[in-house]
Amino acid sequence: MKGNSAIIVVDLVHDFVDGKFGSEEAKSVVKRTRDLLSKRRELPLIVTRDYHMPNDPEFAIWGEHCLQGTVGSELVPEIAEFESHVITKRHYDAFYDSDLDGYLSAIGANDIYICGISTDICVRHTVAGAFFRNYSISVIEDLCAAIDPNHHAAAIKEMKSLYGVKLVKSGELKQ
Repeated sequence: MKGNSAIIVVDLVHDFVDGKFGSEEAKSVVKRTRDLLSKRRELPLIVTRDYHMPNDPEFAIWGEHCLQGTVGSELVPEIAEFESHVITKRHYDAFYDSDLDGYLSAIGANDIYICGISTDICVRHTVAGAFFRNYSISVIEDLCAAIDPNHHAAAIKEMKSLYGVKLVKSGELKQ
């Protein structure tokens, strides 16, 4: 990793880890992410929180989740303990309608490492947002999980072919 890199951890919130859409794989991703972050030196960390208002249009697709003011929208403690810049978001793409691009620009980061939940939804769309803003993107493959595990591999393949992401494993990162 270069000095102008940052890690973006997408939506490790209760509803996606141990709540409505949670799974054992999501809990494993949290553990592995915590392990990586505990070794992080000075690399900037950005975490996103899916955070919806009542009657959000997305609820027509997914049902109510990550409702503002509820535990479901809060970061899991294993991630919240790390110093980070928190992006609250209402859309799949963490860049859309947020200060993520401005924050990355302010810290001089143009190489980003993205991981989180759900590989095929918020991770994939955040990767697309980064691609369209000309970031160099690596996806930390073993720190991603999909709500539907059958969609994980296809999303990884799609991000690689459509956006040219570099796929890395958490153990390969030198911080």
